[in-house]
Amino acid sequence: MIQSLLRSLELLELLKETTHKYSIAELSESTGLPPSTVHRILQTFCEKKYVIRDEHAHTYQLGPALISLGRSAANNIRIQEAALPILKNLSYCTREDSYLVIQVGDKGLVLDKMDGPNHLKVVEEFGYEMDLHCGAIRKVLLAYQSEDYITYYLDNRLDRPEAFPQISRNALALELKNIREKGISVSHGEYVHDAVGIGAPIFGIDGHVSASVGIIAPYSRIADDLHLEHMEEQVKHSAAELSYYMGHTFKKNC
Repeated sequence: MIQSLLRSLELLELLKETTHKYSIAELSESTGLPPSTVHRILQTFCEKKYVIRDEHAHTYQLGPALISLGRSAANNIRIQEAALPILKNLSYCTREDSYLVIQVGDKGLVLDKMDGPNHLKVVEEFGYEMDLHCGAIRKVLLAYQSEDYITYYLDNRLDRPEAFPQISRNALALELKNIREKGISVSHGEYVHDAVGIGAPIFGIDGHVSASVGIIAPYSRIADDLHLEHMEEQVKHSAAELSYYMGHTFKKNC
């Protein structure tokens, strides 16, 4: 039993050393364990989401469940620390719950959340994950991925019975294009019934989108289109501010 545990920890330690995604063959070669043993251990880790499997490339990397055990698994300590005052201000200005979301595999995971004065108890908490095309705050992450990844996602993730929400390939492709053109994502009643989701991208020092920030607001608390536009600007401003702290070089103009 102890030997089995040591083998499992050895695999986790190896996955922790780099952002490289490993195949079973590479893990077997690096650890000296038989591929069958590696596969069996990885299956258990995947069930608990300590490890995630890239279904497209058949490779493995550390998973979201390790965030609660050690934030090194997410490599997002810096963005969480920088995001905290920005999320607080966004919730204060909009009076709604604000979220910081990162991509984990083909899903978007809530890395941090700040409750607003009008807290929505039914909405997800820290560590919750759903498909990348579910809701504005996740969908904006998908919109800024590479063309190859978007094509893979459109071809492989939408036809699954458990995919949520159900949407056609062409409709999602058009929506992602519009999000990139506008620099913001807005969804209506898609994830939370009778509510609007607003999400904007956070860019890193390399110019790639590393996370997203946004809010979810019930229709009953949005007075008119002008109010909605004001909330969109607040989200865009928050994303631009956090991008600046993450080393992105564009000038904040919102």
